[in-house]
Amino acid sequence: MSQQVQIDYKNIACQCNAICNMAEKKLLELEDMLAEVESTATRLLNSQTEDLKKTIKKEKQTLLTQIEKVKEKAKKDAKMGVVHVNNHDQRYAHRNETINEANQLEEMVNNLSANKLIEFHSLLDNLLIESSNEGYRKMLERSRGEVTIDARTQSVLNSIKDDMLRQFTYLAFIKNNSLTGDELIKAGKELMEMSLNSTFESRLALEEEKIREELENARVDKEIIKKIMAKNAQTAKEKLSQMQFQATKEVIGETVRQQSLKVIIKAIANRGFIVDKKNIRINKETNEVHMVALKASGERADFKIYMDGKFIYDFHHGYQGQACQKDIEPFMKDLEDVYGIHVTKSQEIWSNPDKISTMKYKAMNTNKNKG
Repeated sequence: MSQQVQIDYKNIACQCNAICNMAEKKLLELEDMLAEVESTATRLLNSQTEDLKKTIKKEKQTLLTQIEKVKEKAKKDAKMGVVHVNNHDQRYAHRNETINEANQLEEMVNNLSANKLIEFHSLLDNLLIESSNEGYRKMLERSRGEVTIDARTQSVLNSIKDDMLRQFTYLAFIKNNSLTGDELIKAGKELMEMSLNSTFESRLALEEEKIREELENARVDKEIIKKIMAKNAQTAKEKLSQMQFQATKEVIGETVRQQSLKVIIKAIANRGFIVDKKNIRINKETNEVHMVALKASGERADFKIYMDGKFIYDFHHGYQGQACQKDIEPFMKDLEDVYGIHVTKSQEIWSNPDKISTMKYKAMNTNKNKG
């Protein structure tokens, strides 16, 4: 059975752009990590320095490729605006492709922040420690500056697909070159687990502070930040993963909401309204922004803005009869014509034209085309 459905491509593009912006910040962290490796290269195990750099560069390229893919799709989606189709239309069949790829990118960002970067730091710390050990220096002396790996051991290392495990297994070999086969891999896993646990514990406070700063910069409500930072888990790694997941969700949602808020403020100012910062408040229970705009002549407009870009408006105070329409209609027209906001769904919640002060509430789904 065919059904009429609405696809809001601008909404999809808005969310995708917020995710991409966050991912691009993580690219800078990978650059910092590469710079750290470069600055300590002369002190590292020579054979491992290039491997670590390759691993970080591969992570960076994977992230960059995904960002560009999502950005390009979001740009195309934004141009489509809002379409009404039936559920047998090809556009309906592919409506979730871009947002699904953006969600994959979001997962990559969370994994990079909560796991990968810390793993890189752990491996770097171990390489620095091992390169200064007396046993390693003696091995270099015996082999004239290079640690010789027999063909059987090299075969074991080559069989390990996970880059991090392979490098920790190499370190296990440096520590005990009598290990072979499965015993060597087991030693590598144990060394990696012990090292990562230690690194997560030691870096937890620093990573928590980074997450807190990220939330504050996005102007997430203080009470919400407090709840995120209070996440409880058995291990430091689990706690960090939980906090990062929730933080990413809040930052993206808050970014979308702020885009809507800025556009609404500009559009309402064109109608002669003034918005004082003290008249913008967050309702912590419902997680919505409540904004009041006033005219010198006494008219008032109230707005509630949600994290998905939806907003509700109320023009009623200070208006006689249907006089509010002289502000509502040009305001809505400005949203679309000037600021690229398309009203995708409008619903009158309550209206009483017989009252001197007419109250109208309408719910809107809005999103700015940033493509």
